[in-house]
Amino acid sequence: MPSENKENKLFIVGLGPGAREKMTLQALKVLREVDAIVGYRPYLEMISDLLVGKTVESSSMGKEVDRVKAAVDRLDEGSVALVSSGDPNIYGMAGLGLEMAKDAARVEVVPGVTSFTAAACRAGIAFRDAVAVISLSDLLTPWSEIEARLKLAGEINLPVAIYNPKSRRRDWQVKRALEILGPDKDTLVARNVARPGEETTWTKARDLLEDQGPEMDMFTLLIVSGNGMTRAQTFHDAVINIVGIGPGGHEWLTLEAEDALRSSAKIFGARRYLESVKDVIVGEAVAHPGTCEERMAARIEDARASADQGEKVSLLTGGDPSIFSSAHRYLRSGMKARTCPGISAFSAVAAKAGAPLVNDFVLTSETDAFRIERLAGAGFGVVIYNIEGSRLQPILEILDSSRPCILARDVSREGEVIMAMTASDMKEAHPNGHRFTLLVASKNSYIKSGRVVTKRGYEVKYNY
Repeated sequence: MPSENKENKLFIVGLGPGAREKMTLQALKVLREVDAIVGYRPYLEMISDLLVGKTVESSSMGKEVDRVKAAVDRLDEGSVALVSSGDPNIYGMAGLGLEMAKDAARVEVVPGVTSFTAAACRAGIAFRDAVAVISLSDLLTPWSEIEARLKLAGEINLPVAIYNPKSRRRDWQVKRALEILGPDKDTLVARNVARPGEETTWTKARDLLEDQGPEMDMFTLLIVSGNGMTRAQTFHDAVINIVGIGPGGHEWLTLEAEDALRSSAKIFGARRYLESVKDVIVGEAVAHPGTCEERMAARIEDARASADQGEKVSLLTGGDPSIFSSAHRYLRSGMKARTCPGISAFSAVAAKAGAPLVNDFVLTSETDAFRIERLAGAGFGVVIYNIEGSRLQPILEILDSSRPCILARDVSREGEVIMAMTASDMKEAHPNGHRFTLLVASKNSYIKSGRVVTKRGYEVKYNY
């Protein structure tokens, strides 16, 4: 039955990388409650059990605009979910959905676990300082722009997650990318992440240049090593779980994380993390006292002791374990653990703000204004974690004055602050505070009804 709600919403929903366990509780709730679901046929097959009783509209590859139009047109009949694999803000449908929606206020982006963080967690990778995310598909983005971003990432020696490395008709770009980033770099080749036939293999970039590494296709993602990247072994069957709980509130948990927490005899973490997921904790919640170093050491020692007694335990991290979290400390300790990905702060902020990151972007804890300006000038979206209000002005002054920026703190928690405005307007506002996330939107972004919209480039293919 169609909804009688006059304010029917368009939900742009991230399904995660594949396996149901990597989907969030929030996404699952939305899909169960909407009246209609629209999506690319293979993605709908991933959620076939959730389609019963719904109005369903599917389409094939290359019909992105048709899918968005179908979803928008159905809003008069009820609430609609437009589904996207991974996270809608990462080479997904969020930008196009907000572009084509008549009223951006009626659009809600539901973030999902993206492939590069799922692959990182599976392979024991933790990014401590920065990571660049770049797609090699030049269907919507000129190759000259992609190559310029690769060169800048290589110059700074950033770790780089590469999407869309190779297809049947496009095979030379990945070799050029690896030449730029360096043939001696350790490289993770992750294929079918969180799907049947998943494979994760470490190799040298030169092996891929010489066609001696694993086979690559459009279901493959690469992570090329760089400064500030920890690499360790993880174990899928371990009784110690490193669990990413998202930005706060149990609705951000994945089904995998929820299961780990419900089945753990002990859960170790900061008090605020334990409080945010208390509704799904069955075992003993333990918050150790002391300094940061003392707390970390105690968690590691107690987790090992519990595991030696055959108890299943969980170690909590905020956001996603692979992104600027305490997970690298746990991984470097040599403990036998598995890592459960989560919704990182950048995903949560992007979703609240609209669609600011649907093109290439960089996550960083670096606050040097000149470096931020270079990255933004190359077209990257830039997300700066844990920035003090006093460090904002130099960055805002050096940015293009019309570039949309988002400033956020405590997203999805009590006291949430989120504002979206141009760099010049934010500079004039003189925001004060601490532990902000500053998101500089990707190239080709603008503000619409208070939401940031980034053009993915579909206008070069379609008239809409």
